[in-house]
Amino acid sequence: MKNIFKYTLGVALALILGACESEEKVVDFVFDNAVNGAFLRVLEADQIIVNGDTSSTAGVSIEYAGQDDELLQNIEFSLAYSGVAGNIGPVIVSTITPEDMGRGQFNNLKTDYFYTLGTALSALGLSVDQTTGGDRITLDFRVNLTDGRTYGPGDANGNIGAIGGWYSSPYSSSASFVCVLPSGEWTIDMVDTYGDGWQTTTGGGGPGLQMLTASGTIFAEVGLCSDYGGSEYSCTNDPSSGTATVNVPAGTEVVAWYFPGDYYGEIEYTITAPSGIQAAVQDGSTGILELEFDPCVN
Repeated sequence: MKNIFKYTLGVALALILGACESEEKVVDFVFDNAVNGAFLRVLEADQIIVNGDTSSTAGVSIEYAGQDDELLQNIEFSLAYSGVAGNIGPVIVSTITPEDMGRGQFNNLKTDYFYTLGTALSALGLSVDQTTGGDRITLDFRVNLTDGRTYGPGDANGNIGAIGGWYSSPYSSSASFVCVLPSGEWTIDMVDTYGDGWQTTTGGGGPGLQMLTASGTIFAEVGLCSDYGGSEYSCTNDPSSGTATVNVPAGTEVVAWYFPGDYYGEIEYTITAPSGIQAAVQDGSTGILELEFDPCVN
């Protein structure tokens, strides 16, 4: 019996040691054969193009990382269009070498590529009257190394490509065409059904209903003052209801209304455009509001 036990124990130990050795070989193989690529971190991205404005600008600031500087041969930028005129491109529009680049916050090689709508349309063989709101221009960037390796769109996994992480390297940035909202006087009728002012993102208050420019800045902000805290914008004092107006001068590139949220489910509003047509009502939506008319047509 003892001999059987010793034999069984010996076999078990052999199997365990063999398994460990096998796992170690797999791990060693993975580490020995893993290849780290170069990536291009997106530091800044402008992703809105005002339709019809050939001076409207989009693009990115990026930095090179993941490989030694000496291995960088160049970075290629290309543009592609998708929209009512079809799918066009990609077309290479610029090639940047290390000598053309500066240094970023962590001393990594850094460069910018921003383009105007006019420049992009010219490169793609389009005219401004062939585009409309909802069209898209995609800027791709590809890094080429001196040893022949190259990395671009489609080469990054989810961890590398996700914007917001440290890598933030999708090798691509898309800009959407938007249409400027009508100039003139906008009217916003506001209600709080509980009668204690607007609480949008917190129980104390929060930001109001915002009109945004093409660059993402706040052009105007309205709301009912909360009874529970000061507002960082000029709100309407009546906590139950009120009306605000926003005057948009001609030529001002405001492109969207943004609603941050309704913390207690008590907020109601109606936005009326300068023409007198209803533009939006509170329907539970947050974020950029979908207007009830097409600013590219009206």
